[in-house]
Amino acid sequence: MVHLVSVRRVAAAAALCCVLPRPAFAQQRDTTPPPQDSLKVYTLPPAVVSVTRANPPISKIPLAIHLVEKTEISRARPTWGLDEALATVPGVYAANRYNFSLDQRISIRGFGARSAFAVRGIKVLLDGIPQTLPDGQGQLTNLELGAADRIEVLRGSSSALFGNASGGVISIWTDPAAPRQVVEEVRGLAGTFDRHLDRTWTKWQSSTTFRAGSGSALVTLSQLHYAGQRQHSDADFRNLNSRLHLPLGPGWSLAATADVGWDPRADNPGALTAPEMARNPDSAAAINITTVAGKQVTQAQGGVTVRRQFASGGEAAVTLFGLTRDLKNPTTFAYIDLGRLAYGARATITKPVSLGSVRQRLSAGFDFQRQRDDRLNTGNSGGRPDTVRALDQLEHVTEVGPFFQSAVELTPHVTVTGGVRYDWVSFDVTDRLTPFTAQNPDDSGRRLMNAASGSVGIAATPSDQVTVYANVGTSFETPTTTELTNRPSGAGGFNPDLQPQQATNFEVGVRGDVVGRLNYSVALFQANVRDELIGYAYPPPASPGRVFFQNAGRARHRGVELGAELELVSGLNLITSWTYSDFRYTSYSFAGHVLDGRALPGIPQHWLHLLLQSRPALARGVWGELEETHSSGYFVDDTLDTRTAPWWTTNLRFGWDGTLGSVRLRPFVGFNNVFNRSYVGSVVINAARGRYYEPAPGRHMYVGFSLSAGQ
Repeated sequence: MVHLVSVRRVAAAAALCCVLPRPAFAQQRDTTPPPQDSLKVYTLPPAVVSVTRANPPISKIPLAIHLVEKTEISRARPTWGLDEALATVPGVYAANRYNFSLDQRISIRGFGARSAFAVRGIKVLLDGIPQTLPDGQGQLTNLELGAADRIEVLRGSSSALFGNASGGVISIWTDPAAPRQVVEEVRGLAGTFDRHLDRTWTKWQSSTTFRAGSGSALVTLSQLHYAGQRQHSDADFRNLNSRLHLPLGPGWSLAATADVGWDPRADNPGALTAPEMARNPDSAAAINITTVAGKQVTQAQGGVTVRRQFASGGEAAVTLFGLTRDLKNPTTFAYIDLGRLAYGARATITKPVSLGSVRQRLSAGFDFQRQRDDRLNTGNSGGRPDTVRALDQLEHVTEVGPFFQSAVELTPHVTVTGGVRYDWVSFDVTDRLTPFTAQNPDDSGRRLMNAASGSVGIAATPSDQVTVYANVGTSFETPTTTELTNRPSGAGGFNPDLQPQQATNFEVGVRGDVVGRLNYSVALFQANVRDELIGYAYPPPASPGRVFFQNAGRARHRGVELGAELELVSGLNLITSWTYSDFRYTSYSFAGHVLDGRALPGIPQHWLHLLLQSRPALARGVWGELEETHSSGYFVDDTLDTRTAPWWTTNLRFGWDGTLGSVRLRPFVGFNNVFNRSYVGSVVINAARGRYYEPAPGRHMYVGFSLSAGQ
């Protein structure tokens, strides 16, 4: 099985990280019936990947990449968030707030850890469509994790590939493979946080795959109704996702996506102080209850990709996409009403071009995105807007990023890949908080942030089972519009002092396979960061709980990442990942404190995940998983010695995969936090009034099933 996993890992990485990631339809499916764990085996003639936007074989890639397959994403998992799916990926830290109003705090090698909500510092793609806006903020509203076929992760600097917000890339794919007839799959789950069934959750999902002319289509409907263990943590998320693929002629194809996310409720329980958490970790912050903090969101997104594959090798592709978002967001300091329109285009061309006897592959293209935010902040009166305007402005962000890349095969065993990119990001704001006075001046203005990024890497393959690589590159990340708007002075417009974060990144690594039983990867990295973007909350009394941002001099991110999949014996596999993170300020002073040499808050030094999978031969179709996760303690504040406690948690999952007539049935049961550990799932870094802690639930369980019919 481990050998099959490594084959799948090589083949399915083919879609990762190009400007127009190669859709799953380009892969040729193996006709062998799927094994009982429902994982797909792919064959590629030859195994070609596009992780460097140059489509080389995976052995030629001088970067850390990882594939998360469908069973790791959704088999017997709640599919609430990416922390479940990314737990086995070294270098990725996904801190679950258990707060659907704020999303999870996801970071890759420390980039993105500052996030007060949504995703920062990481480029997120869903079926090739950017979920990351031109200002670097990523939203996961249109993601239905239960429908994902695979998730592909590029760790480390990728600004030369993707520009702004590129501490790494998370590319999520669904797969509307053409069926012989209609294929219907229904998935249902229900769980409880207490034995009295007072705090429960349910989720259902329906996916229909069918032929559309000579192509295929997939339509997914889902709903999550969540009543969390904490007070004021209810959520109601509803999604419609559709995918279409059509061949247009020899070498031509069209892929289209259309998604609608409607989240009529997402309560925000807020973070707790240490005494509040000790007294009752299930409580919510009192001010969050009185202000009815939370959000309501409606978001629609669509995109179309036209692709042309050349008979001589290479391809060209163009994608057009757009998004609308309506957000109603009562917070503890204001009622935020945001209307967003975003759109863009992505284009690339890749061609093999020989240099005499030396093989070379050239790639060139551009990214264009534009974002329009209509922002109105008023007072919050019990969860409703009042008539007092605190902020009324129209914001535009425009990003243009041309790039060029070359992959040169010096010898059959040595490949050098280099790329350059220039990013031009313009922020414009029109202040509409009239009439303008001496106390309320016109804060309209413009900020331009631009940078050239580059990378070069070398990959050597001394054998078919081993790849050794090294790379160096630069990265560039602007503040988001929200971070620019949150000015400590309370004025409108954009913060004129907040600068983009830049870094120089170094990495060496090795990956390989040992006799088809052990698949492993090792990576060592260091990033020297300038003007690191840091969130802090030392607000004036009129803004309780509001997060502001500043640049933090210099910092150094240094670490080790280990990952392995081992077949212990037939039917018993062990998947492990361990990340060591030594992230420190090297030159930074704040509020009278000299922080040189101090560890950055919010990220554990040790992050360990173990997953033991069993499929006993004597119990056909029965499987079980034992999952252990460990986090060391970490600082929660730049200037204080306050730390979280280290923790271990244990999860258990059991199920059966089988058929009843023509219907495939997969019932399962899951137990999370089996030993009822009390621990902190995430924190608010540098929080005001000591409200750092976002507690995780105690022991809880759920049951579920999936039914599928057709082929």
